[in-house]
Amino acid sequence: MTITSVSQIIGVDWKTVKQIDMDHILDSIPSLASITPRNIGVDEVAYQKGHKYLTVVRDLDLKVVIWVGIGRKRETMDAFYTELGPEKSKLIETACMDMWDPYISSTMTHTTSKIIYDKFHLVKKVNEALDSVRKRIFRESEPEVKLKMKRKRFLFLYKRSNLPEERIESLDELLSLNEELINAYMMKEHFIDIFDPENRHTLPVVRLIQWMDNVVESGIKEFQPLIQTIKRHFDGIVNYFDFGYTNAASEGFNNKINVIKRAAFGFSDLDYFILKIRQCCGFKQFV
Repeated sequence: MTITSVSQIIGVDWKTVKQIDMDHILDSIPSLASITPRNIGVDEVAYQKGHKYLTVVRDLDLKVVIWVGIGRKRETMDAFYTELGPEKSKLIETACMDMWDPYISSTMTHTTSKIIYDKFHLVKKVNEALDSVRKRIFRESEPEVKLKMKRKRFLFLYKRSNLPEERIESLDELLSLNEELINAYMMKEHFIDIFDPENRHTLPVVRLIQWMDNVVESGIKEFQPLIQTIKRHFDGIVNYFDFGYTNAASEGFNNKINVIKRAAFGFSDLDYFILKIRQCCGFKQFV
């Protein structure tokens, strides 16, 4: 319920209701002083239009949010490690994140952890490359081919094994229209297969290097920048195969955060909003 609704029901000023709630949350959620995280996930969530972000740090083993900071700058991440303290920061073994330089540089400064670049961030980039190929081929196609491809974007981007049989038949019909589109689609599927949890111990690094060679040989221009990205971040990418951590749960946490935001019709008090995130996505699993 909103603060206003509670205030009207119990006949107490809304400011008092808010303060009671804030005091309760502060008493209930654990501080970083009581936690020694070993494996963390770092992600961002937009709290307002205009590129306004919060940095959310989760304990990947406890599966809870342990810290939220305003912004997504180097200073934001530095604040987390400062609050955690140098001794506990050095005990962090892995840190899973996307390839955002401020997070990376801060983590490398304050910890000796292995950085894992989130595989879902990589899959997103591969899907974006495939979608660019699809758009280009759509623009260059004859009208009858365009008609067949129209409004079929999701067929290309879904993992093939997640599509029902009738959708697969429709997809294969579209792929048969263009050889380059087939090659781009198969590259996407092979990439997803390499990072499948069941395959991460089956020569994944060899398979990834072979995939990169195949992409270069294909000459498909939309995929080439991705090869440079993988080369620059190679160690952090292949760390996934050793540790298996991802930020998969962050989408669920982000959905919860958006529900909180909608229920309150937006938060004018950002500190209160952060406390509500900690309450919803963290402390219940400690009590």
